[in-house]
Amino acid sequence: MSCAKTLDAKEWKLRALTDIWTGNEERRGDLFIPTGLMGSLRWWFEVLVRGLGGKACDPTQERERCPAEGKQHHQQGHRCVVCELFGCTGWSRKFRLLVVDENGFFIQRQIKAGQTFILRFIPLRPVQDEEWCLLNATLRLIAGYGAIGGKRRRGCGRVSIMEGPELPYCNKEKAGVYVSAPRWRTGFKD
Repeated sequence: MSCAKTLDAKEWKLRALTDIWTGNEERRGDLFIPTGLMGSLRWWFEVLVRGLGGKACDPTQERERCPAEGKQHHQQGHRCVVCELFGCTGWSRKFRLLVVDENGFFIQRQIKAGQTFILRFIPLRPVQDEEWCLLNATLRLIAGYGAIGGKRRRGCGRVSIMEGPELPYCNKEKAGVYVSAPRWRTGFKD
């Protein structure tokens, strides 16, 4: 299996079909809060990984979160495939996510229905081809069946993908092999 790496930024151009609600500490949705979007992306990534037969930790449960106790960050089984890309204690996320408008300006206000925006993933460390493919599949899962942003307000967060990056071919079988490889942490309760 090829594990080619790249440090080139990848962009997905999306259109909001409904308002995207990320909220803030006062539960107001008039500002765009990137961490709300990041949490949503991670949650859907976990759904995809589990659906492909892989294991994902539960960061809200002390004994179910990565990193694994007693292992060094370079050892097999130290973190799950989700934490490999999105980060965990002692292991930073592999990318920076910028959410910009079509002119490249940071989005600061709530994304409204009909608005076009770009998710720009800038690698901070090498990202495996399979990780890009899984991220692409996650965004397609969201666009086809889910939503991004906060869960408090029903009907918000629906998007469509207008454009995506050129990515190496990765089918369901190849993705399944990647997410269930022995190097990832397993043993979580399901």
